[in-house]
Amino acid sequence: MAAEVKKGIDTTKNPIPFEMAQIPGPEMAKTYLPKVIGAIIRKAKRPLLVVGAELFDDPVMFDKMIEMGKMGIPIAATAHSVKGFVDRGYLENVYQIGLHPLTNFLRFPDWKGLDGQGQYDVVIFLGIYYKFANGMLSTLKNFNRDIKRVSIDRYYHVNADMTFGNLAFNPDDYHAAVDEVIAAMKK
Repeated sequence: MAAEVKKGIDTTKNPIPFEMAQIPGPEMAKTYLPKVIGAIIRKAKRPLLVVGAELFDDPVMFDKMIEMGKMGIPIAATAHSVKGFVDRGYLENVYQIGLHPLTNFLRFPDWKGLDGQGQYDVVIFLGIYYKFANGMLSTLKNFNRDIKRVSIDRYYHVNADMTFGNLAFNPDDYHAAVDEVIAAMKK
């Protein structure tokens, strides 16, 4: 009898806007498996991880974001999420910035980035309150099409390019999906 192969988390299910009235028009996000999202992030020339205060609702996610930061991905800590990184002693490439100013800066192709190295090509969102993240993603969708918008949040984000389906009610699957993204980034 062959050994049982454990399948990864299927994050392509339930691609329904988390808020029922959230219909963005003719272009909606596509859901992808974690290994695909991880490969996209790994191949990015200038990725940026944008995190928010919702991480405090699930503190284990700070450790996962630190793991991504240690791979060289700069972290934009919005709201008071920087406290989670300070408490864990990780500030190596963490930048504190407001979500609205960051969104405004990302709109412009000639922005030099948080580190002065140039504009980002992939922006990854996680732990930002749904309505704020949706507004940020919508702004980038409409005003800077050069940035790939990736959400590894527990919600299906309609204005992202790539996202998970809704995993909000299954934290174990969500944690496993983020772990799969990180594993794919290491390959």
